[in-house]
Amino acid sequence: MEIIADMHVHSKFSVDGKDNLMAMCQAAIEKGVKYICFTEHFDMNPKDRGYGYFNFEKFSEAIDSAKNKFGDSLYILKGLEFSEPHLHPEEFEEMVRKDFDVMIGSVHWLGGFIVGQKELEEKFTKEEIFKKYYREVLRATKFGGFDILAHLDFPKRYLKQSYNEWNLVDEILSELTKSDIALEINTSPLRKGLNECSPDKELLERYIKHKGSRVSIGSDAHSSLDIGEGFAYAEDLTKRNNKIKVGIFQQRKFVSIDEER
Repeated sequence: MEIIADMHVHSKFSVDGKDNLMAMCQAAIEKGVKYICFTEHFDMNPKDRGYGYFNFEKFSEAIDSAKNKFGDSLYILKGLEFSEPHLHPEEFEEMVRKDFDVMIGSVHWLGGFIVGQKELEEKFTKEEIFKKYYREVLRATKFGGFDILAHLDFPKRYLKQSYNEWNLVDEILSELTKSDIALEINTSPLRKGLNECSPDKELLERYIKHKGSRVSIGSDAHSSLDIGEGFAYAEDLTKRNNKIKVGIFQQRKFVSIDEER
């Protein structure tokens, strides 16, 4: 299958990235990708190992170099994944003013614990973790200002199961629609032993009921090997409902790519 656009990819400009940006572009071309968006981590929590790691100037230089080298074969987009933007409004506003094609908003931290941390799972039940996570995502979504909400039910990547607190989920989905924030379908759980994306069919159908339609697909790849992985499943998921519009972001504007799929 042809992979049209991978809108969530991390190179070595993210603290947990495995491959350099040039190598990832080359791999994307070999896989038949048309659009790739590098959405490097921007972490403001001092406990996060990525705190202070991202270098905007060097990242911008690398993006420009990649465009010069691969621009005829690959459309390279420049993005950022900003964790907990609502907790760091000044830093978020500073980054928003820069020349990104897309800003992804995400939640990775719940108080003093990062999702997936053993101590978090020892202190709280799975249901409590999901509730805490959705509350934090709701705060982030109400803060807004970003273009895509990443991995809506993220804890299932580590807890290996879903739990949906529907009142909170519905508030999040309603807020996304009101704020023109696109919903990401993140394929990474498929590589973590699960048989579904984040989010999957149930939450996607609920998003549609809240008049949501704009979706991006991202592998959340941290290495060349994972670019576009799980996209056949994600494509099938989105094609089940003609109200869904799959797209990319260019200069912070949503562009549908449905006609190219």
